[in-house]
Amino acid sequence: MQLVDWLSSHAKVEDINKERFGLELKNELELKEWNTDMENRYKKNQGDLNGKALETCSKRLGIPTNYINNRVLCEAINYFISEGDTDKADTLFAKAIGNGCAEAIYLLALFHTQSNGNIEDSLELYEQVSQLPPFITLADGTTTIPNSMVTDSMYLTASFYFNGIGKERDVVKAIEFYNKGIELNNEKCIRDLGLLYIEGVGVEKDIEKGLDLLKKGSDLGDPVSKYNYGMLLFNDSPIEGFKFIQEAADLGVEEAQNKVKLYKPTIEKILLQSNITVEEELLEKSKRNNKNKNSSSSKNKSKNKKSNKVVIIEESESPKNIVEKPKNRIIDDCDSVD
Repeated sequence: MQLVDWLSSHAKVEDINKERFGLELKNELELKEWNTDMENRYKKNQGDLNGKALETCSKRLGIPTNYINNRVLCEAINYFISEGDTDKADTLFAKAIGNGCAEAIYLLALFHTQSNGNIEDSLELYEQVSQLPPFITLADGTTTIPNSMVTDSMYLTASFYFNGIGKERDVVKAIEFYNKGIELNNEKCIRDLGLLYIEGVGVEKDIEKGLDLLKKGSDLGDPVSKYNYGMLLFNDSPIEGFKFIQEAADLGVEEAQNKVKLYKPTIEKILLQSNITVEEELLEKSKRNNKNKNSSSSKNKSKNKKSNKVVIIEESESPKNIVEKPKNRIIDDCDSVD
């Protein structure tokens, strides 16, 4: 199925910010058709979606035409970069950025980082995107969708400042951008600031606040939050901690997969001795917690006990995973910036 047909008749609002607009390419033939579509659109319209399809999609979904077309241009940018055709990509960058496209500025920053190591320019561009509106308002005047890559840029800006990448290290500035991302529920910002509270790096040490942030990141689906939260719980609550470590392992966190292999025999032994399942144990723990929820002093003591037993990150390392693969990645094998 070509992009025009998908956007005109099938794509949903939640598909607009997904890679390839949520269109799943099931085989090599469909991938070839997608690539041909990108090439033909560039030849005919320099990457723009044709006017009729754009109006149809906008009217059907209530999303501004400019935003839809900018996303089409960004998909084309990714395609031409992957093909090594930087001339066409440069033309599309200029057009999309001229349209005020946050995602295109983000991709240009990523391209600078990965192609020529121009980290300082990358930081300036990420910071520029961080200042743009985080949401796009739909035609009904109330519904919004995320402005693609704005909160991701907040995360990367914070990480660059924290680690002194592109500029001198500035922890205060990093915390500022982490908090901006947290206000918009960016799970990576939530995770990293949670870890900093656990360690007391750049902020006053607050185990309870750090755990709350890691739990929030975990609830939002961040695999690394699940792993760190599970590890911090494990000493005092091995069943509950193992549950989060297992979830992280299932989502591909290598450290979590190693810990599952290490801890699983112990967990199975505990469950066998108790003759209960993980779910039953967690239910009993929840009941006990509810019974003791008014005992704040006991709770604080428990939190402090955890901090003495488990150290997830060193100050020199935190926060972990400085730069992760973006959703719309330009170069597949670029995991981090050193």
